Amino acid sequence: MAIRPIYISTNILEIPFIKRDVSFDWVKGMSYSQKCKRRDSLHYAISKTYDMNKILEISTKSNKDLGVKLSALNLTIPLSNGSEKTVENIYQSSKVYENNVIKEFKYNKTVFEKDPYSMYYDYLYILALYFHKDYWEELNNYDIFTDIEFNPNKQLNTQARAAAIWNTLYRNNMTNIIENRDNFKKYYKSIFKN
Repeated sequence: MAIRPIYISTNILEIPFIKRDVSFDWVKGMSYSQKCKRRDSLHYAISKTYDMNKILEISTKSNKDLGVKLSALNLTIPLSNGSEKTVENIYQSSKVYENNVIKEFKYNKTVFEKDPYSMYYDYLYILALYFHKDYWEELNNYDIFTDIEFNPNKQLNTQARAAAIWNTLYRNNMTNIIENRDNFKKYYKSIFKN
């Protein structure tokens, strides 16, 4: 048995997602096929409580094309020079260290403090979604998000949480909050006070 979090959009701006831990049968192995079986095992456990049609795995191991496209390894942000970079690439290259500890995140002229730690990652992910309007309606069909690659014992950031936050913002016509970093930071810090 293993436990992994799932993230459920609430449609409530003050509490944009609920995190639930789900126990499921662990499938050993690191191959693509084993990870897909692990994803299926997690989704089967979720289906005992929730509607399977409302679940979206967001990773390169997703069984849905949208979930693969929304992986942080694939989802891109357009740059001012006309090129694009993935969310994961920008996130990893933004880390600023001091004495082997992350001090802040900095990309071009954008600076984010490290606390709350997940704020910068979620900002990048939501910003990328903002630029991909072609995904909005299809993503809105889902309420529950998983990321089989995410291990909460080893990592702090997950695209599943960011997608749940996005859906709540989208359903409240608040996606434009991403246009102003300071407003987004204020909002994000407020949701982690609750």
